[in-house]
Amino acid sequence: MTNYEWYKNLIKPSWAPPSWIFGPVWSVLYVIIFITFGFLLYKAFTGKISWFIALPFILNLIFNFAFTPIQFGLKKIFWQ
Repeated sequence: MTNYEWYKNLIKPSWAPPSWIFGPVWSVLYVIIFITFGFLLYKAFTGKISWFIALPFILNLIFNFAFTPIQFGLKKIFWQ
C-alpha cells in the first residue's frame, strides 16, 4: 500500500484538509524554515547569539525532517 492510499484510508475529521494541499504548504513552510534557520546560524557563527539559544531551533529542524519518514514509513498511528 502506498503512502497516498494509506493516508486516504485513515479515518479523518470532517475539517481535515485535502491531501493535495500538504505538498505545497510544507514546501513553503520549509523555505521559510530554511531562511530563518540560515539567519539563526549566521547569528550564532558571528557570536551575536549563544549556541544555547540556537539549539532548540536545530533540534526542531532535525525532528521536522525525521517526522515524515517515520510517520509515513511505519504507517503506524498509535492512537487509532
